[in-house]
Formats: sequence, C-alpha cells, structure tokens
Amino acid sequence: MKHDKSNDIEIACHILNIDGFGELEDILFQIKNSDSVFADCLESWKECLDKNDKSISEKDFIKFWISNYIRFDTCTKKEQKQAKKNCNFEKALQKDIWDFEHKVLDSLKEFLKIFE
Repeated sequence: MKHDKSNDIEIACHILNIDGFGELEDILFQIKNSDSVFADCLESWKECLDKNDKSISEKDFIKFWISNYIRFDTCTKKEQKQAKKNCNFEKALQKDIWDFEHKVLDSLKEFLKIFE
C-alpha cells in the first residue's frame, strides 16, 4: 500500500490469478457452487468446433460457460421464461451458486483485510 500525501489517499493493488488467468469469469468458473451439467456439456460443443477447423478462444469459452451456467444450471424453468430479468449476472450474485469460501479467493480476502 502506498500513501499519497498530496491527495491524502492510500493506493493499493492486488492481482489475483488462477493458472495465469485472472479475469472475473476465470474466478467464477473455479468457484461455482451448483451442478453445472448444461454448462459443462459445452465442452463437447467446443470439441466439435475444433474438429471442424473452427475455434473459440478460451476467454470467450469461459464467458459463454458462465452465461450458460447462470441461465440453464441455476435458473428455474419459470425464471428462464424471463431470462433477461431473472437469469442475469446481477441476479446470479444474489443466489447461492458461488463458493465464496473457495481457496482461490484466500489471497484476495487477505488483501481486503488491510482495509479493516
């Protein structure tokens, strides 16, 4: 942490990564807390793309996986009828579908403790 006396602020930075990846989707992929059958089956889709000389970046695949996990694995059929309203990222954060006690978040928690 660095203190900027001229502006009376403290500046801190934390970098979290999982096997070299650190975007939010990479973390969410690791800490999912519910069954993910629909999203996991996307792996077969990705293999099909590869067999047909098409590809999707790992980053885009993980984003697609998260979207499918939220919409199909964690929303009820009733919620899916209004998916835009009920099966979005904001609503997903309000559900118990992420394991915020997962060990990949330990370093972030330690970092955040310095602000207590």
